[in-house]
Amino acid sequence: MVLTDPVLISSVAALAILAGFAICAARRAVKRIETRFPPRADFITIDGTRLHVRRTGPTDGSAVLVLHGAASNLEEPYLALADSLADQSVIWLDRPGLGWSERPAGPWSPQTEAALIARLLETLDCGPVTVIGHSWGGAIAMRLAMDHPAQVKGLVLIAPALSAWIGDAAWFNAASFWPVLGPLITHVIVPLTGEAQARRGVASAFHPEPVPEAYVERSALPLLLRPRTWRANSRDMMRVNFHLEAQEDRYEDIDQPTEILLARADTVLWSHRHGGMVAERMPRARAHWISGAGHNLHHHHPERVAKAVADIRQRAAYLSGKAAMTGPAA
Repeated sequence: MVLTDPVLISSVAALAILAGFAICAARRAVKRIETRFPPRADFITIDGTRLHVRRTGPTDGSAVLVLHGAASNLEEPYLALADSLADQSVIWLDRPGLGWSERPAGPWSPQTEAALIARLLETLDCGPVTVIGHSWGGAIAMRLAMDHPAQVKGLVLIAPALSAWIGDAAWFNAASFWPVLGPLITHVIVPLTGEAQARRGVASAFHPEPVPEAYVERSALPLLLRPRTWRANSRDMMRVNFHLEAQEDRYEDIDQPTEILLARADTVLWSHRHGGMVAERMPRARAHWISGAGHNLHHHHPERVAKAVADIRQRAAYLSGKAAMTGPAA
């Protein structure tokens, strides 16, 4: 079709110019985000995939692996727990596809993510670890314990997302992959408007407790707004029910000691179903309810997380000693 109407031609030209300005502005916004929040840890390449990893504390002794939740990065739990875990050997990981970690091309699931993390632990040669998993990181921690039990000493799950059919994910996760609209969302709308939305949205993750001062900046949350990172997180969330349905029937098989920290006032997920009921099904899991806490309870109750790690160490040592006394026939 040939455009001949001068008004229509002018309108199309104006729209094209506006689109060009928007794309350029969005690209500058992404550059500013990456300048504000550069990598602050080391990169380790595992099977061709570059992972962003920070190690703190003693270099010897049993290590703790921290897995952050959806839409986040390693700075989020580090902000909350670095002080309370200062005497521990801790591995803080940008989960694959988030923060500054890469994600391999092809199909992705908690199973493939756990396999890559297991390879990281082998490379670091840090022995079986105590895994702390917050929210969606809890689902990954469970998968790691199920598929790679020799790598996991025990689990500390903070407000974990563990059971399927928790409701549909936000519409924009799936829309990020639609033709035409998807690229517009991921490459223009999210980089330009996402930070303001994120600042308004964090309150629900902390309710009824207050959002810590300068939380968005100190947790490097805007890293999510880069197109690649946004798409990785959206892909996880649009299939969250499918992923959880595929693994939740195996939770009974996890025999590592597990401490689950829960908040009845959690407005992000139904704690009883995701934590309380799951704890009842697992042979060595214990649920702990924290009064007045919200979904991001690790920020206001870091001492409870540190105590849970200590309890896991004690319980794991007891089980190991018991197994040594009873021998292979037990």
